[in-house]
Amino acid sequence: MKKNRSFIIWSAIATITLGTLIIKKTFHRTKSNKKWTIGILQTASHPALDAARDGFVETLQKKLPHDVDFVIRNGEGSISNIYTIAQQFHARQDLSAVYAIATPAAQAITSVEKEKPIIIAAVSVSPELGISFDQPNVCGVSDMINVRAEVEAMHLLLPNIKTVGIVFTSAEVNSVATAKIMTTELERVGYTPVTVGIASESDIEPAVMSALRKVDALIAPTDNYIANAIALIADLARKAEKPLIVSDNMLVKHGPLMARGVDYYEGGVQAAAVALQLLVNHAKPYELPIVMADNEKVFVNTQTLAALQLTIPDTLAEHVVSVEMAE
Repeated sequence: MKKNRSFIIWSAIATITLGTLIIKKTFHRTKSNKKWTIGILQTASHPALDAARDGFVETLQKKLPHDVDFVIRNGEGSISNIYTIAQQFHARQDLSAVYAIATPAAQAITSVEKEKPIIIAAVSVSPELGISFDQPNVCGVSDMINVRAEVEAMHLLLPNIKTVGIVFTSAEVNSVATAKIMTTELERVGYTPVTVGIASESDIEPAVMSALRKVDALIAPTDNYIANAIALIADLARKAEKPLIVSDNMLVKHGPLMARGVDYYEGGVQAAAVALQLLVNHAKPYELPIVMADNEKVFVNTQTLAALQLTIPDTLAEHVVSVEMAE
């Protein structure tokens, strides 16, 4: 009887202990589960798009440190890869939203996903030129620069040049659209624009070298191919002693003369603010207008400025941010 009673007592203790361990384990597992999971589809790897990703992720990690997780996928510039990832994200039921970085990623995910919220960034939304993402599940941030302001800043810095080559990728719809606006704005201030369309990465060097023989300066919109090849393009322009103007502020440290463009990290921060509206405040994507980027600063590479024997005019000086060449 004593033995039976001891056995019953020890069995009860073991059951209670095991139950406590199960409860603890279940509680720990529940605690570690994230409330929201966001799929990130990045078009390619380069500093601008990496910054748009980092600004988004770091901001949400600060705001929702225990509640948000990310599934990050990079198409590495391959359209087929990007569309495959988009299909995978569409099939996943655990994603609360998708963050699409750059136009190819935005085009891919919006073509297959019609229900999950899609937040876009590093996309030059320009409805007047047919670039818009007006699905009810799409919101986010446009990197469409203020082209008029950029060209006017360029004109203040380079008042004596005549012809300007616009270097853009013909396969990127946002680049084509921005190049059209640049053509108009360059003509407005008295420059003669020359379009330099690039079909592939292998075309960049011969196309830029040919253009540099015909123009006094180059200008480029926000463009993935241009960003990836910026060191090469800047080197070609420097050897030809011609100014290169870009639309991504981060690229100036790689040799271009000037940019009055966008800050992609800040674009990611803005996109995170949109995500918070969706996740925390339960806003619907169609209730949130596309946020437009704005920047009054003019980024100037001091070494390139000196090499071209140029000076910053007083009319521009208060807006200038001096940039040193990257090592």
